[in-house]
Order: sequence, then structure tokens, then C-alpha cells
Amino acid sequence: MLPVVEKYMIFPSVYPSNTESVVTVFPLERAFVFRDGAEFSVRVIAVDEEPFSETSVTLTVAAEDGVLRLSHAFRGEQEYRIVVSEEGKEILNTSVYSLDPDLYALTPLIGDLHSHSTRSDGRQDPAALAGFMRERGYDFYAMTDHHRYYPSEEVRAVYSDVKCGIVPILGEEVHAPGTGLHVVHIGGRASVNEQYVKRREEYDAEIADYEARVPEDVPELYRAKYARAVWASEHIRAVGGLAILPHPFWRSNGSKRHNVSTEFARLMLRSGLFDAYELIGAMSQQENNASVALWSEERCLGLNIPVVGSSDVHSVQNNPEFPWQRTVLFAGAKEHDAIVGAVKLGNSVAVEVTGVDYGTQYRCYGSLRLVNYAQFLLRYYFARTARLAYGEGIAMRAYAMGDAPRELIELQAEAAERFTRRFFGREEMPNLTKEIMKKKASFDAMHSDYTV
Repeated sequence: MLPVVEKYMIFPSVYPSNTESVVTVFPLERAFVFRDGAEFSVRVIAVDEEPFSETSVTLTVAAEDGVLRLSHAFRGEQEYRIVVSEEGKEILNTSVYSLDPDLYALTPLIGDLHSHSTRSDGRQDPAALAGFMRERGYDFYAMTDHHRYYPSEEVRAVYSDVKCGIVPILGEEVHAPGTGLHVVHIGGRASVNEQYVKRREEYDAEIADYEARVPEDVPELYRAKYARAVWASEHIRAVGGLAILPHPFWRSNGSKRHNVSTEFARLMLRSGLFDAYELIGAMSQQENNASVALWSEERCLGLNIPVVGSSDVHSVQNNPEFPWQRTVLFAGAKEHDAIVGAVKLGNSVAVEVTGVDYGTQYRCYGSLRLVNYAQFLLRYYFARTARLAYGEGIAMRAYAMGDAPRELIELQAEAAERFTRRFFGREEMPNLTKEIMKKKASFDAMHSDYTV
């Protein structure tokens, strides 16, 4: 992973709207420490207002203590462009974001809610997969093996004594016997799969009752499958979990045994049985395109269901889905129940990474408000935290094999958390030390007459 060269950053980069705030332009290398008293032009441009010429503000700011500080009240909820120039030469062109109180209070997180390990048909150990997820900068991931809940408990057990930067979400993929429909279960405190794997006779008896309860307007072709979807949904919710409808268009080559028809997928979306829809998943671009089209049509008819993006990863090597499909969500805290709760509340965005020819691009789906904010975060926040998390993920995999101390993980996790607190204004940046300032001035003076 090659380094990203940045000379300056703005801390914080997210602000409460309509509130006078202090903006600090901070140097990231000694050579770029601002000389006290030097004057700079700072232009603040509201991206979602017009005309720009009248809504932008240009300030003259004098450097002090090696940084630039200015005070500004950001209007409303939107992205702002910040352009810093010295004597007409642009030295920084970046963005910040202002948020209304409800969204400002939430914690942005990125992760994956559908994955598989060697405990079912995947190719990575459950604990190792957690490390690979963290290497990608993920804050959470759900271990959802086919027919098995215990691998998600296994991940938590391996790292139970370590303060990792990634939150393992309990889960499983439920395949109720007698149907090709898959249901992703996240967040519940017990297994649903075990109810038919270990007590099949009880399951068969229950299903007979569920079949009798299927609404009359469900076509005969789908009644048995519908009954099993109800069974899965009710049992998932009974253990405190969320039921997610995954990959409905997983069928382009005609060989899939677990596909569902568009008619049945539409029926499932309208049924109220699911807490979220895996809008972007382990399907081809063609199939994901169809998924988005179906969701768009149903929204026009009044559908309101949270959406997520998941890789359904089975192998982290040469995988067209991992890590290109993911979920960005906004939670009350970075912990298991808050993350699951954020999905249920609809505070999530489904993300698909694309754009090889034009550089990295993000296709985000959800409410316009959350999509706009997620786009900013993907460019300016998550891209940076992924770099901080990279070494931590490697250390996690080594720790799982007994080849790294937990302190190595925890130090890196804390560094990432510290960056997060500063990015969102929960912690102030430290002042540049007098020693750094003194050495910088000394080196500048020493080489001030150097010419070629």
C-alpha cells in the first residue's frame, strides 16, 4: 500500500451546523509548519448553495503557533470546500462537512454484514477473516456461515481479551429446509439454524402450522416458500436479531439452486418479514443493477425498508465482491447492539465501489441525506482510517496464531480511534511543541541561502 501524500489536514473535518466553530489547518510534516505571522487566503465555499460567488467567503488568516486557525459558522447540512492559498498559490483544496444535531451525534462506521468462513463453505478461518476485514478499514463485520451460528461466537472468543478496532457481529445464514430462500440473520443472541439442524422433527411440525397461516392472496406456487420465510423471520426476531433478505437476483448463469423469481422477491419485499434488504450483494453488476431497479420501483409504491451492501465473501483472494461491496451506517456507539440497531432504524447506506477507468468511485444507495454524507466520508474519512487499520488487521491475524501480543493490536486501534475523535471534533489536536517549532526555524535559517 503506497503512502498518500498530504501536507495539511483540517481538524475537525465535521462541524455542527449553524454554530460558530474553530477550524484548524494543521501541517502533517515539519517542512510545512506555518511561519508565525505569515498571511494566507482561506476561501470557504458552500457546495449546495448558489450562486457560489455570493455564498462563498474569503478570509485572510495569519498563522500562529505553526497552524492556521479561523472561526466560521457553517450554514445548514452540507459539504463545504476549503481552499487555502499563499500569495496566490493554492496549497490546500479539501472538504469539510456540517451536520444538523441528530446526525452530528451519531458515529459513522463502515463494514460488511454477510461473510463466510471455513466453518461452512468459505476459505478463511473465522478469526483470520476478522483481521482481513480490519485490514480494509472496516469497523464491524458479521460472520454469517451457512447453517451455523457458532463461528460468529468463535470470532468474539478469539479476541475477547483484546480491544480491537473492529466489532464482530453475531450472525448466521438461515436456510429453512424446504425452500431455496436464504435469510441472513444478524445480531441475535442465539442460533436459529440449530432449531432445524438439531430438532428437525419439531421444525417439521411447526412448518405445518405456518403453512396453514399463509395469507390467502399468496399464489399457490409460493405458499410453502412463504411459510418458511415467515418461520425464519419470526424465529430470528425472537432471539433479538434482524432478518435481512439477500441476493434476490443471484441467478444470471442459470445454474443457481437458491435463486428466487422477481415475482417472489417483490412479494418478500412487500411482506414486512424483513428488517433490511441486501440491495448490493454478491451478484454480478447486472444482477445488482436489477436489485436497485426493483427497490426503486417498490419505493415509488411506498416501500420503506433499510438497505445494506455486503460482499457475501467466501474468499478474500481474487474476489470480485470483497471489499467492493459494503455498508456505511450511523450508530449511537461503536458497539454490537448499536450497530444492529442502526440498521433496523434505517441509518445505513449500501455502497458499491467501482470506476477503474476514472479512479475510485462510490455508488451509494439510501436516503439522499445519508448518501451525500457517506460520499464525503468515503473520500475524506474512511480512506484515511483504512490506512490506520491496515497494520492492526495484520496483527490480529498474527495474534490469532499466537504470534503477536495484544498490545500491538491495541496501540494501533487506539491510534485509529484518536484520529476519529479529532476528525469529528471530539478531541482537540495537540499544539505543535516548542521543540518542533525551534528545530524547524533552525533548519530554515541554516539553509536559507542555499541555491542551485
